[in-house]
Amino acid sequence: MHATRRIAHAARLIAVIAAAAALSACDVLVSSLDAKGRAQDQWTRSYPMAAGGQVEIVNTNGSIDIVGSEGSQVEVVAERTARAMTDEEAKSFLAQIEIGEEVSANRVRLETKAPGVQGRRIEVKYHIKVPASVNVRLQNSNGTVDIVAIKGTVRAETSNGTVRGRELTGAIEASTTNGSVRLDVDAVAAGGIRAETVNGTVELTMPSSAKADVQASCLNGRISVDGLKLEGGEVTRRRVEGRVNGGGPRVVIDTTNGKVQITGK
Repeated sequence: MHATRRIAHAARLIAVIAAAAALSACDVLVSSLDAKGRAQDQWTRSYPMAAGGQVEIVNTNGSIDIVGSEGSQVEVVAERTARAMTDEEAKSFLAQIEIGEEVSANRVRLETKAPGVQGRRIEVKYHIKVPASVNVRLQNSNGTVDIVAIKGTVRAETSNGTVRGRELTGAIEASTTNGSVRLDVDAVAAGGIRAETVNGTVELTMPSSAKADVQASCLNGRISVDGLKLEGGEVTRRRVEGRVNGGGPRVVIDTTNGKVQITGK
């Protein structure tokens, strides 16, 4: 009987030691936040672009900034950064980061591609110059999106970050989940403007002379309208609806947790 008890006790002790070892093994797993090693490079490309073409960027972690300019070239500089436990591991991981290219005479599409590895992290910052007349479609996951001086249509979205635009004259769709949308437009195009977020502020500055049908709403927050005269519709703290200068293209703004600011200039 005593021998049996000793055997059972020994078995339990072995199980405890094994469990402790397993926990210890788990403890050595590191998150990307603990990665101290770093490697960086720069990826550059230049593409001819037909008038009215489209540029599309799909990114994961990092940022996208795109600027309209004269000329007929799309110029891309992508700053790629990899982090791991050591510099050597980061350098090896950096070599696995790819930017997929789909290119034709009137379309350029770039997409960040990298394997998901625990304890390693990537970041790609896109700096892009395009002909001002192009249409752009920008998608990010964790980071900001900045658009300046684009005359074509703009579709921009991110999950965790801010979408900012200025000197825009085309139709706009801008959205984020955790972050703000800030737009300063020089015109309200026929395609209108749609800006939305879940947790954050939406700010829109537009010409006071623009014609538009405005609709704005928020669930937890408030709406302010300055420098614009709204006609008809409804004006409350959390819902605004009305015509500006007799009405025109639709301007739709929505947030769940945050404020809405609409300003005429």
